[in-house]
Amino acid sequence: MARIGRGHPNRPIVVRQPRNHDAHPSLPAFETAAEFPALDIFTPGITVPLGAFETVAEFPALVVRKDVRLALPIFETSAEFPALDIFTPILAGELITGDFQIEWGRLLLGGHGNVYQILEPGVEGWDDLPELDSGNAPRSARHGSWSGRDYAQERTVSATIAIDGPRDSTAWVLAMRNLRRALGVSEDGSEQTLTIRTLGETLLARAKAQARVMPAGLYGQRWTAVSVRWVCPDPRRYDLQQQSVTVDAGGADDCTNDGDVSTSPRIKVFGPVANPVITNTSLGRILRFVVNVEEGQLLDIDTNAGTVTINGEDAMDTLSSLSVPVEEWVLGAGANTISYNVSSGGSAGIELQFRSSYL
Repeated sequence: MARIGRGHPNRPIVVRQPRNHDAHPSLPAFETAAEFPALDIFTPGITVPLGAFETVAEFPALVVRKDVRLALPIFETSAEFPALDIFTPILAGELITGDFQIEWGRLLLGGHGNVYQILEPGVEGWDDLPELDSGNAPRSARHGSWSGRDYAQERTVSATIAIDGPRDSTAWVLAMRNLRRALGVSEDGSEQTLTIRTLGETLLARAKAQARVMPAGLYGQRWTAVSVRWVCPDPRRYDLQQQSVTVDAGGADDCTNDGDVSTSPRIKVFGPVANPVITNTSLGRILRFVVNVEEGQLLDIDTNAGTVTINGEDAMDTLSSLSVPVEEWVLGAGANTISYNVSSGGSAGIELQFRSSYL
């Protein structure tokens, strides 16, 4: 059947709830929940009051009967002290037992039964006068020179040492190595003590090993002659015994240098003291310091090294311009009268430490 005109299908009918434009929905309050972890809080310096520390000692009751003698045991206590480590300084010359021996560091050369023997001609350069640096100045208008002060150069000492005695190869090698080690090169340039006893006279000097000639031709016979040479930057030789002289403030005392050339003392000034003045009246040489040395402090003057310190700190700037250079304050050969004066304090005095010296 034909359709007449354009037909439209009917729209479907949807049933909805009626709209209410005046409605006000009610919502609950907005909430969030957050839980923090437990906190452990530590505060420094907290004080915890503790009760007094108490101990209780209860003695048993004593029952004493008449005419009964009580016998009590001896009261004893036990105390154990820890082991003591005692270090004693090595004294120069303590290994030497007779004439014509050499002590170099801790090695003894020469002497009956020693594996190290000193060969002829013995020690050379020990009693010689070293070469001199002349202080003479030429005269400009006449012959000759103006006389000046001479200074000794460093001292050179030599000897020939035989390694003789051990026939066992192990003992021979050990003796050879010990000698090489003793006459090796110092790692830091430091000096060691060279002590030599001639005929009844024992003197020491500070030296460094300078040469070691060790021929190997007779090693097979367990024998060799080693030529050794030492150099002493300070040419003076010193007594083994160090002297100590104390001078009170406002007083004077004698320091006797039994040698034949001036020696350089070490001077210790003990505080409290203000402006100490130390004078060698025999030579007319003064050390004056503008400084307050407090109680417990030490003004240390090393005239050999030319240093001034207070408790280890440099204090050369406290030296007055009225003083001689520190290195020129010496004790001459023979007796020297030393005076000590201060502005205030100085009750502890000063101490001079020195050895008699020989050139």
